[in-house]
Amino acid sequence: MGASTFIETEVTVPKGQKLDLIDNVAAPHVIKNGTWNGSTPDPTTESGAPTVSANFTGGDKQTVGPFNTAGTFKLYCTIHGGMKLTVIVK
Repeated sequence: MGASTFIETEVTVPKGQKLDLIDNVAAPHVIKNGTWNGSTPDPTTESGAPTVSANFTGGDKQTVGPFNTAGTFKLYCTIHGGMKLTVIVK
């Protein structure tokens, strides 16, 4: 993650795998299930998605998952408008 964006906005992981989220800068982030629709947060959790609630203070790493269901799942930062990530599980 950068200061206010995900460096990669889409990642593909195999079913059953966890995902490492790495905060590469000294910026706080709160990553949760959901996405941004324009400037409006949408905290919807897709069916089969693991519950994600990860707080970062900067320069740290957390692992989320496992992603046990195939599909497309959305994560977003509640602090930074427009900061969103699509996780594709195959």
